Order: sequence, then C-alpha cells, then structure tokens
Amino acid sequence: MDRGMILKMFGSGISYLTVDLIRIWKSSGENDFAEKRDRYLAAENPPDASYYRQLDYQRMKKMVRFIDRYLDSVTPENEMKMEIYFNRDQPAFIDDEVNTRLFNFSYADKVYAFARENGLNIRIHTIVWYRHVPGQLAEYLENRSAEDRKKLTYQFIRTYLQCLKERYPDAYSMELINEIAADPDEIRILREEGKPVYDVDDEGVRIDDWYRLLGKHYYIEVFRLAREVFGDKIKLFYNDNNEGNREKQIIFKTVIDRIRAYERDHQIRLIDGFGMQCHFWGSKDETRAYMEDMFSFCTSLGVEVQITEFDVSSHSTREIQESIFNAFPEVARKYGIKVFTTWGLNDIVSWLHGEDASLVDADCDLKPFTMKYIEAFSGKYERAKRME
Repeated sequence: MDRGMILKMFGSGISYLTVDLIRIWKSSGENDFAEKRDRYLAAENPPDASYYRQLDYQRMKKMVRFIDRYLDSVTPENEMKMEIYFNRDQPAFIDDEVNTRLFNFSYADKVYAFARENGLNIRIHTIVWYRHVPGQLAEYLENRSAEDRKKLTYQFIRTYLQCLKERYPDAYSMELINEIAADPDEIRILREEGKPVYDVDDEGVRIDDWYRLLGKHYYIEVFRLAREVFGDKIKLFYNDNNEGNREKQIIFKTVIDRIRAYERDHQIRLIDGFGMQCHFWGSKDETRAYMEDMFSFCTSLGVEVQITEFDVSSHSTREIQESIFNAFPEVARKYGIKVFTTWGLNDIVSWLHGEDASLVDADCDLKPFTMKYIEAFSGKYERAKRME
C-alpha cells in the first residue's frame, strides 16, 4: 500500500484464538466442530475460554462470512504487544546485546498468516505502552547508570521494531506510542476510590516506567527510531483514548506539536497520524454534538486521523448506547474519516463481554445500525457494490 494514500478501510481487532478456531471450523463438519473446538480450548486454556465456547458451528459460519464480505484489515489485539507473549525463561540482554530469543512471535505469526491468506491488511498494535514494560528489561537494567538504562532501552525498542519489520513487512500502520496522555477522568476516579494516582509531568504526559527510563519527550526519539527502522513503508501513529476530554486534548496537541517541531527542525517526517481509539462509555454526554467537537479538534491536529479501537459500552441505557452507535459513522464521515477498526468481531469475543459493545451481536448477526459502518468504511463492500 502507498503510504501516502488514504483508502476506505473497515477493520477489526482479532485474536490468535479466533484465527485458530476459524482454521478448525474450515476443516470440520457441523457434527464434529464443537468437539475439536473444546479440545483446542482445553489445550490453550485461555482465561476467556468460556466465551469462545459459545462460538458454535453456525455462529462461526456467520463470523467467517462477515470477515469475507466486509473486512479490509485486522489488528492483533495482544499478539504484537511487548511482554504478553515473551518467553519468560529468557533474559532481555546477554552482555548488553538484545536477546531476541526473548521475543515470541508465534501468536502474532498466526494472525499475520491469516491476514495474508485472506487478502487483509494488518496493523501493528501496540509498542510503547505503560501497561507493558517487560519485566526482563527492568530486571537487567537494575543497578545500571541512568545513561546506560536509556541507551539499552532504546536499543531494546529498536531491536523489537526491527524484528517486527522483518516478520511483518506488509503491515500498513502501527500504533507506536499508546496512551501517554494523563487522563483527568481516570485520575478523578482513582482519587474518589482512594487508589494511588500516577505521576504526571508539566505537559500532562504520564510518568510511567518508559518515561523514567528514557526521560522527558522520549516519544520523539521512539518515533525517530521507528522511522529509521521502517522508512516510509508504514504509517506511524500516536494512539490514545477519551478523545473528547478538553483537558486531554491539550496534551494530545502538545505531544503532536512537539513531534512536528522536531520534524521541522530536522527536515524529517516522523508521525503520520493520530489514532482515536473511540472506546465510548455509553454516557448521555456522548451526544452528536460531543462527537462533532471531538472530531473537529482531532482533525485539526495536522496529521491523519484513524479510528483504531471502536466500541460502545453500556453504562447507561440501551437507548443512549444505540444513539451513539447510530450517530458515530455519520459524524465520522462528515470529518473525512476513512480508516476504521472495531475492537472485537462480535459481542462474544469482545473484551467487553456482556455489554453489547460491538457491531455484531452474540449470534454473529449484524445489528440494525451496522450497515452504516460498512457503507461508510468498507472498501471491500464498496468494490463489490460497484461490480454488481
């Protein structure tokens, strides 16, 4: 894909478990799929196995049809993140050289192979995130000087990026930096619940373990490393959430302005876009006007905007939840959004189990408003309609 092109793209988060179950389904009949599914889940023993067991033969059939008809891309939900699938018995370094045997890409390989086999584009998700600072990295850096910790951490990130480039050369986009802006709503809730509140710098950036290792404005260097590794072969995104919060918007702008100032000073392109996660809470305040303000701000940042993790929780009423679902694609189209990813293929495999947060229900049927999203964002659907 030409990095400069912005094409319509309708995507979904997906897990290796779903990919494996699709392979099992395709080699099964209606009479033996459930047995094969349960045997596989017993062997893998994932924490959410009970949800995946709800995927019977007919639901699988509808899920595969949804992918075949409408999806242009997939995003591995956890498989490309640091730490989650690392080999626990391996150190981060050996004699100050990154030990690549620490990295376990076997799960990500499954999703990538599935994407290639089905003609789907793929995003890399997500690299530097406060929730996943590898324990082996922190352990190795104990008792090292601040200068060594910074140098070795950047070396670690660069090596990880290089491995991703070599293994997944066809990825079109990457959520490189994730959720670095402090969240005022999250901080308020933590205080109300009497829980510890994380540290924040004077520009509103979360002071997490990455920040402590690398220092202020470290995200600029991470973007520089990624651009050196990938060149122009992939779009690099800063990804964040609660995009309608006015205080948080100031932080988004500060971060992006810092990166773009570096670009101007050094005559180099680093950042391609801002990823709006769009995890809606299902609040009465998330009105069409709220969305208008949110998109108006985010599309004014001077970079491409994509929707990266959309869903709508059910924290109020069903009517409010459905009004959010109905309004969103209309407002997004108004502001020129072309790339959209829903976070979960359906309500069964969604991370928000039981909240009806996805575009496809627990029977793997489209919800009444889902065709709005397909018509707005699916390049595959658009091409099929043109050929009719």
